[in-house]
Amino acid sequence: MKSSIELSAFKSRVTRWIAIPSLLILIPNYLAFAAITTCPAGYISDEFSSTDYSNLGSTASPPILGVNQLLNGLKSESYTVASNSLITTGSLDAGGSNFYRPKTLAGNLQSFEFFQDFTNKASSRTASYTFKNSFTNESQALTNVSLSIYDIDVNYVGSTSSGTRYFEFSDQVTITGFTSAGTSVTPTLIYRGTGITTTAPYRQTTTTSSVLCSTDSVDERCKVSVAFNQPVVRVDVTYGNNPDLNYYDFSNFGNPGDQLINIVFDGYCYLPQPRLTYTKVLSSSRKTNTDQFTVQIKDNADNSVVTSGINSVTTTGSGNTVTTGTGTTGTFKVNPTKTYTLTEAVSGTTNLADYTALYACRRSDGTTVTTLDPKNLKLTYGDSWTCTITNDRSNYVFSGTVFNDNGNVSNPSKDDISSKYLNNSLYFNGKYDSPTESGIPFTTGHTITLNKCAGDSGTFSPQTVNIGNDGTYSFSLTPAQVGSYTRLCVTQNEPSNYTYSVDTTSDVRQINIINSQYNYPSNDFGDVIQANAALVLIKSQYIHDCSLNNLATIGVNYEGSASSAYSIKPISGIVPGQCIAYRIEAINRGNVSLTDIVIKDKLQSKNDSNNSLITSTLANPIPIGENSGTPSFATNSVSIGNNGTVITNTFP
Repeated sequence: MKSSIELSAFKSRVTRWIAIPSLLILIPNYLAFAAITTCPAGYISDEFSSTDYSNLGSTASPPILGVNQLLNGLKSESYTVASNSLITTGSLDAGGSNFYRPKTLAGNLQSFEFFQDFTNKASSRTASYTFKNSFTNESQALTNVSLSIYDIDVNYVGSTSSGTRYFEFSDQVTITGFTSAGTSVTPTLIYRGTGITTTAPYRQTTTTSSVLCSTDSVDERCKVSVAFNQPVVRVDVTYGNNPDLNYYDFSNFGNPGDQLINIVFDGYCYLPQPRLTYTKVLSSSRKTNTDQFTVQIKDNADNSVVTSGINSVTTTGSGNTVTTGTGTTGTFKVNPTKTYTLTEAVSGTTNLADYTALYACRRSDGTTVTTLDPKNLKLTYGDSWTCTITNDRSNYVFSGTVFNDNGNVSNPSKDDISSKYLNNSLYFNGKYDSPTESGIPFTTGHTITLNKCAGDSGTFSPQTVNIGNDGTYSFSLTPAQVGSYTRLCVTQNEPSNYTYSVDTTSDVRQINIINSQYNYPSNDFGDVIQANAALVLIKSQYIHDCSLNNLATIGVNYEGSASSAYSIKPISGIVPGQCIAYRIEAINRGNVSLTDIVIKDKLQSKNDSNNSLITSTLANPIPIGENSGTPSFATNSVSIGNNGTVITNTFP
């Protein structure tokens, strides 16, 4: 039997008209549709711009969809990349409409027009929106995503003689979100037209008549609005027909006609890209008024200056004034996946060595960034920092260490000339060889004085400090305190009971002041205990019959008999009338030259404190120095035939 349908209420989806048997026209309810999405504190509320709809949509049929399109939003802030895809379940009518395109609705509301012609009521199509982070290319979760679907309507065609009702279409929509973990999320229903179902799939509830909304309108009767209460990285809008109805279109039973909905992203929230403002401050006057500074933010990945294109980064001004609007990057957006260095470059006559730099940063809430490394600055989403580099004139720092110059010799002995001394290049060399050597601990009265050098004029306020428990000392002076002096001197003041009483360096050190140099370290003083003194004296003796004319002709055998060579062994078998020749050998076992050496050898006397049994007198020949007459002997040295002290002149 041939079926027939009485077209009691036919309405073409394309032309959008319908015969109405009365003059009563229902005016659609156009409510405010540009609602502002409420966001958590610190988040930005944004929505798709018209450019975003154009970039993601397509005017072609079939559609050529936008992929990896950076969302412009309305705030010019987004770092979110969006992509579209269309997934078809079932099939589309080859001759029907197949559009997914940007469309402006009433009130200049931007939308995606999803215009389809399905072959049967079981077919559907899903518009899928995925979001990624432009910095990491990983999924980007958006918070409080909300969207509205307009034009969810139904067109009743008529019924057969048996009472079966047919429809051209009955729009049905399901909206699903997905978290970064891939879990599906059902959105919360915010608004629905009075005749639309309360749960998904959203469609008109009528099964007996039409509910038609004008094309490109924002009629609230055909609208559904939803919002996600969880962050989502993907949103799917699945569009089809109510499977519980029957369809007819242009003599085709079971084949729905052309139908469309409009998809509008009402809003979404995200943390803004981190921001950094970097500014120069001067706490004291410039060294010269032509000194200027350029603040720089560098990308640690390649050391490039990312602020080079900003005109305001170089200071102007004089004294300690930085002209407002100069010496600053302004608010600068940074990549949250990178680390940066805060630094500065010279401009004008500046020498950065003349200035110290102090870095400080505070957050947008006014709190201070307490753990700050200006060479490894990393901000994250939502951060907004204001950083300053404050320059002050550099202070002069003079420092050093009073150290034990023993070369780490163990079991010291004043007479030891073994290899532990003679082959030890670190022993008594006048240099602080850390960590082999260490500082001398503080004892009361052990101080260092910084003063002008002897012979220099002018007024200088001397400073004296104790050495530290590790032997270190330091002076910090402002440029005003140093003034025009081109040199200063530091003096070691040793206490009277000082254990390390032998100097390996001078107790006065001159420091030459160099222009634009402010740090003067390693002004060290070396000392050792008496047992580690560098000069070792070996006294040997030789018995003879007083007829010896040249003391230097006798051999040396320290371990032999004193009657055959100079020996350190005790004398035995000496008889009255014999003479004893003495040889004193001076050995420098250290690694610095010794100067101004004087050797004194006192002849024994019955009157001395040693209770000697005899009194010795100096006999011929006269004392000599073995090294070409060095050392020579002082005029006040004891003379031949007398008792006294043999005294050399200073040598070498």
